[in-house]
This record gives sequence, structure tokens and C-alpha cells, in this order.
Amino acid sequence: MSVLSWQRFNVGLRFILCGGPLLVCVFSLAEFPEASGWWMLGFGGGLFVLMLTAPAVAIMTTRRAVWFVVVPFWAVRVRLDDIASIESVDVRPLEDFGGWGIKGASRRKGLLLAANGQKAIRITRGNGQVFLATSEDPERVIAAFARPSVQHL
Repeated sequence: MSVLSWQRFNVGLRFILCGGPLLVCVFSLAEFPEASGWWMLGFGGGLFVLMLTAPAVAIMTTRRAVWFVVVPFWAVRVRLDDIASIESVDVRPLEDFGGWGIKGASRRKGLLLAANGQKAIRITRGNGQVFLATSEDPERVIAAFARPSVQHL
């Protein structure tokens, strides 16, 4: 599997994602003398570190498929022989889809995976479904699909 694009969530989005684990840690302090407080604090602390460091949008490819991934939450696979078109587009995540992260509906404008910025890759499947993923260098991602290693087998 090769990674074509890896774009981390911006700092503000990562801090928003840390809110839930931080609440788990705070509520674990009420149970802290007991055993349940210790495991809740450990679980909340681990999630806090994960949400602070890991969230990203990635576009990865294998010999037969393209993977759109929101690390560590979600992934979708699109087979290469099911792709009708690939193009670079400008997208406004807040105005067009209502924010960053996993947004939209694959039957309407498309499913957007947005971490940061406005440049995106749009892949349209043969059945009309659209997947968009933000990328810092969409032209490089599109050029990677022209390489023989990413061609259909």
C-alpha cells in the first residue's frame, strides 16, 4: 500500500476532538480512589493523546483499489476499475459541506473528507458516487494514477 496524500487535521480541529477524552478524564477523578477511576483515567488519557496526535485525511492506493481514510475513525475503498474520473478541484468545506471531517452524502454533492485547506481530489465512480478528499498536492496524487504500478491488473 502506498500513501499518495497525508494531511493532518489543523490544531483547532484536533483540540475539539480532545474534548470528549478530556471529559472522561475529568469525570474519572470523581471515582479516582476506586479501581474504576484508574482505568477511566488511563482510557481517557490514551484517547486524549490519540486525538491530539493522530487525526489526518489520507489517500492510499493498492494494486486494485484507492482508500480514502480519516485516521483513526473511518475508511472507504473504491476499486480502480470502478473509477470513472479523477480530478483536482477547489472545495470550501464550511460553505459547501458544513465543516471539516467526514461530511456530506455520497448521493448528493459527494462525500468530503476534509482536514485542512481547499484543494481536493474528486473521484467519481461509475455509478455516479463522488468522493472528495483534501490534499496539499492534488496534482501529484493525480499523476500517481498515471503510473503503471497503479493501473488496473
